[in-house]
Amino acid sequence: MNHTITAADILPEGMTAQALLDRLKDRILTVNQGKTALERGAVIKEQFPQLAEHTITLADQALEGLLVLPGTGPELYFVGNPPKWEFNPVNDNEYTFHLNRMHHLKTMAEAYSLTGNLTYAKKAVEELNDWILTIPCPGLTDETGAYTPERFSGLSTWRALEVGIRGYRTWPLIIELLADTPYFTPEFLETLVCSVYEHCRVLYEISPLLWPKADHNHYLMENLGLMSFSCLFPEMKDSSTFLLHSQKELDRCMEAQCTPCGGQIEGCPSYHNGCVFWFAMRMVFARKFGIQVPRTYVNQLEKMFQHSVFATRACGGNFPWGDSHIADKETMSLAAVSCYMAYSDPKYLETALYFYPPSTLLEDVRDNLWRIPDTRQLKNVMDEAVSSPKKPDLPLVAWQKDLDQVYIRTGWERDAISFMTACRTPVQNLHAHIDAGGFDLTAFGEPLLTDPGIYTYRDDENRKHFKSAFWHNCLTVNWKNMWEYKASWAYGPQKEGRLLSVTEEDGIISAFSCHHNYEPAAASRCLAMIDQTFLVVIDQVNGLEEGDSVQIHFHPDRTFAKEIPFGMITTSPDRPNIELAYADYMETQIEAGKISTVNDVWHDSLVVHLNHTMKAPGTFYHAALLIPHRAGQGEPSCFAYQTEQREDGFFLTFRIDRSVYRLVWNGSRLTRVKETS
Repeated sequence: MNHTITAADILPEGMTAQALLDRLKDRILTVNQGKTALERGAVIKEQFPQLAEHTITLADQALEGLLVLPGTGPELYFVGNPPKWEFNPVNDNEYTFHLNRMHHLKTMAEAYSLTGNLTYAKKAVEELNDWILTIPCPGLTDETGAYTPERFSGLSTWRALEVGIRGYRTWPLIIELLADTPYFTPEFLETLVCSVYEHCRVLYEISPLLWPKADHNHYLMENLGLMSFSCLFPEMKDSSTFLLHSQKELDRCMEAQCTPCGGQIEGCPSYHNGCVFWFAMRMVFARKFGIQVPRTYVNQLEKMFQHSVFATRACGGNFPWGDSHIADKETMSLAAVSCYMAYSDPKYLETALYFYPPSTLLEDVRDNLWRIPDTRQLKNVMDEAVSSPKKPDLPLVAWQKDLDQVYIRTGWERDAISFMTACRTPVQNLHAHIDAGGFDLTAFGEPLLTDPGIYTYRDDENRKHFKSAFWHNCLTVNWKNMWEYKASWAYGPQKEGRLLSVTEEDGIISAFSCHHNYEPAAASRCLAMIDQTFLVVIDQVNGLEEGDSVQIHFHPDRTFAKEIPFGMITTSPDRPNIELAYADYMETQIEAGKISTVNDVWHDSLVVHLNHTMKAPGTFYHAALLIPHRAGQGEPSCFAYQTEQREDGFFLTFRIDRSVYRLVWNGSRLTRVKETS
């Protein structure tokens, strides 16, 4: 905090801290339908006893300074008592960022609301006060008067994103739940409101310099923080200006970050679902404080939820494209909970419960319970939705043209085949992985060939592996990434790459992509579902020289495979398996891989590399068959496999079980070979 600022500088003339506290308490009661923190907690404890118990457990751990943070693994870690706010003991910047977002203080405030135990309130206020007094806000300008945005980016407890998250996600709830306790004194409020004002100045003056195009999820959260603080403290100097600015910029965020088809521009399902939550939070705040939201914004948020459904695997969980979690974090469940909060419409929870167990939704609900005005209604809606989940009534093919990605499935049943592929380079931002033309495949209720996930944001070898082309289901040339991996948040330049077409005809659904990151070579891929039964992956690389090599990588979410006449098949006895059939001119290498469903946690997998070296200049062609097998059906089903390059196309002939297939690829389209009499 800038200690030259006093409450007198930012409050109306003559207003005392006691008068501000009285107004704040009245406002908190009004926006929460006259219910005190303890009354709200009593209802929550009655309706959601298990969530209340979980919250209290987390709060008890926080009292002891024990938290789970990025870089600590799944185990509790002692962060200090009070926390050492600026330390990074695990060499993971996200550790410091998350600690300074103060989720654990919000949890302690919630535990006070549930129990009335003032120990939680005392500890939360003490730690918040400690942070304000020991972590001053950097100067917004230098000695010449020029703004210094670099002070609010990088590894800083005052990084603008952390300022915004404290502003919308943690501090307001801490204030709402603890304002009526004996520790929330007028003297503490004076200290607090000065820091709140500094937060608002950072978000109002610095954030637009960091994100002038409004095209990043950080800017969205930063303006939510500005909106939330200005609504909670309208007496504060410039609050009306801050509020108008936040509304205008949130409109710009929706225009800049949401494509016409409803996808968030980063193309990562986790961050898309996060953005659905953040965009919905504007509507939650607007309803709470009586503010209008443009109809165009409301309609676009509905499109975003539909995209969340498309970006969900048939078996549940995100398609883990880019920096996306696979399991129960930032999934369509979060999007559904946030849209329910925004619209009060049960359909969102009903849709989510079609894919996810109630426990998944409840975890997203737990973090937001004190934002939901009527938790009794929420409980009734969830109980009814569990007994009557809502199967999506949406197309089976969703080509998100502005994102150069497509989601395809055989049905909306959980055991359907579902896959997605994408090709967009240069990438939108560094949450993208090096995987142009890659894909993720699930069938019969489980992932089979998968994107490896995030695992970590740390700048180490694990991050390099999880982002590299070699651990994705894609193609490389000369054992090189499609572009240079420099660091966790640094890539080299990239060439043009696009998803060029998606077609449905004659029982074939195909997606055709091409990129030029191996210039002068151009890599084209056709990924096609045949008769809703299996997939064909056709790769064509033009412009190769003698001695160049091409690699095709597959990442099965399994640990064992065996050779079969035309390739290999995974051998999990009690789970679905995947059969890979491919040309005998491809050399085969298998290595151990990793797949991560949540940060800092991974499980073993296989990575299959197929390699071919060109004996002369020309074009490389290859076709792989990807055949899902139900659990207990582990024998190979491909009994013939042949390819031939002719002047009029690349011809494929193969037999799966008793069916013979003849296909031809002409360089841009896959069709069946017409029988001649």
